[in-house]
Amino acid sequence: MPPKVDLNKCEGIGACAESCPTDVIDIEENEAGELKSVIARPDDCVECGNCVDACPTESITLD
Repeated sequence: MPPKVDLNKCEGIGACAESCPTDVIDIEENEAGELKSVIARPDDCVECGNCVDACPTESITLD
């Protein structure tokens, strides 16, 4: 199962995207102009957990 991002906690720092070995995560600007992590290619996720470990705001989970 691909990671899930809690958009209320995400600050769009990008550590998760940088840590992802399969380039699953993009950082995008939402309607309010805030940067947020987006799971753009969930089928490519290998569930390594790097994004969970890298996120300083603990906004990513693997269920």
